[in-house]
Amino acid sequence: MSDILVDEVIRADLIVAGVPMYNFEPPAQFKSYIDNIVRVGRTFGFDRSRNGEPYWPLLAGAGKRLVILSSRGDYGYQLGSRLGNHNHVERAVRTAFAYIGVTDVHEAAIEYDEFADHRLAHSIKQAEAVVDDLVSMLVNRST
Repeated sequence: MSDILVDEVIRADLIVAGVPMYNFEPPAQFKSYIDNIVRVGRTFGFDRSRNGEPYWPLLAGAGKRLVILSSRGDYGYQLGSRLGNHNHVERAVRTAFAYIGVTDVHEAAIEYDEFADHRLAHSIKQAEAVVDDLVSMLVNRST
């Protein structure tokens, strides 16, 4: 399975990751996905005899882009907001993908899911607008 997942990442120009927040972090299933795609000799290099850092990203410079679509039950998880320091979703995903060389990252998030009221509806509308803008930008960069 790991070979199949790595092959998909290597072939992809655009990677879209839907990652909900579970107790401040990505769910275990997504962590398992990361563990399957971060592979020595496939997505990152390792050489103990190399001067300096023995690790390097094998997908760097490949023009890959990552879009993280996340959802959160509560609100205020943006960096600098009331719960921003508790949000380990986007940070964890960005870190893992940067490690293999994917650093062109964009995000959209829906909050207030647990409230299920007008704030959720507004958050969905805002996230859809961000996604629309991302699609336009990414399509224009591809042409």
